[in-house]
Amino acid sequence: EPLFICAIEDNTMIMCERHAQAFEAAAMVAGTPHTIYEMEPEDITEGIHCMACDLQDELTRPKLILPGEF
Repeated sequence: EPLFICAIEDNTMIMCERHAQAFEAAAMVAGTPHTIYEMEPEDITEGIHCMACDLQDELTRPKLILPGEF
């Protein structure tokens, strides 16, 4: 699956194609200058994956909250 480097100013993220398209649409609607580069297959190493997908997984993962933890 292709990955993309998406940036607004100094904020850079690695995203899959689906999330990169959503990022671009949101930036265009907001009128925010942005940059998107497609990563070359040889630059994608094991362990590099979409940051938005990781966040989505984190938000839906069940958590056990122990007393005293916030």
